Amino acid sequence: MTKKYDKFLSASADFNLENSPYYWITQVHAQYVQKVDHALKKYGLDHSRRRLLLALKVKPQASVSDLSEMIICKMSTTTKLVYRLKEEGLVNTYCCEHDGRITRVILTDQGQQMTQKINDLSHIVLEKTFEGLTPLQVEKLLENLKHIFKNLVH
Repeated sequence: MTKKYDKFLSASADFNLENSPYYWITQVHAQYVQKVDHALKKYGLDHSRRRLLLALKVKPQASVSDLSEMIICKMSTTTKLVYRLKEEGLVNTYCCEHDGRITRVILTDQGQQMTQKINDLSHIVLEKTFEGLTPLQVEKLLENLKHIFKNLVH
């Protein structure tokens, strides 16, 4: 790596945590999770179950392995989340017609209602999150994050 990135690297002699992009990414993410979790507590939900429900909203009838990939979670943990949500009446499961090894997950009516509540609460947090930024600045942030993600994947 060239010296142009030295000030961002922890091994650098003049490193300052304030210059670490990963520090800020994790700080922002942690604050977001904390705010959303606090708001969702009244519904008995947490960050992990919220993510799984929203993933199902985006991809109805997803398999457990699809959900695991979408929420970046181990398969065993995703399975536990699915069955916890099933016990709570928010999702149902069924075996795939074409391959009995695949378990598909669907939102129940109660789960659909919960995703709407989640979206309403998340909207409030999102409004606060981007206060003082223009939509163009948010789009540029997304573009940069996607670029960084692509660099890490390849």
